[in-house]
Amino acid sequence: MRALLFASVLALPALLPAQDIVLPDGKAKTLIENTCTECHGLDTVVSNTMSADKWRSTVNSMVKKGATLSAAEIDTVVDYLSVYFSEEKVNVNTAGPQELQDGLKLTADEAKAVLQYRKTNGAFKDLEGMKKVPGLDAKKLDAKKDNIIF
Repeated sequence: MRALLFASVLALPALLPAQDIVLPDGKAKTLIENTCTECHGLDTVVSNTMSADKWRSTVNSMVKKGATLSAAEIDTVVDYLSVYFSEEKVNVNTAGPQELQDGLKLTADEAKAVLQYRKTNGAFKDLEGMKKVPGLDAKKLDAKKDNIIF
């Protein structure tokens, strides 16, 4: 009995989401949520930024490991990931502190402010909404606006 209780406590974290990750709306959103989470969390997806070729290679590798996607679905997923999680773009609604610093050239304090504001106020809808973050340099955002996605 004690061993069963201990095993249940150990398994509990695996059942809880590591974080509440919401993917951007798009054609492959539900497909990714249903397929990719069979083996890993969405945090694994959103923590990566890759070129379209690298995403294709990664998705093909996942299919070889058991992900069930048709050729057309692979194309849809790769297109989605290439738009929202490309090396050049930063999704400010899913990015962690290091990605915000590296991709948008924010300081550690500015990145922390973005995360806190996002946690308190929800997802950003546009650049003007980001400019409301206390302590964030609006000029930096303007300079990187082409690298920001919501």
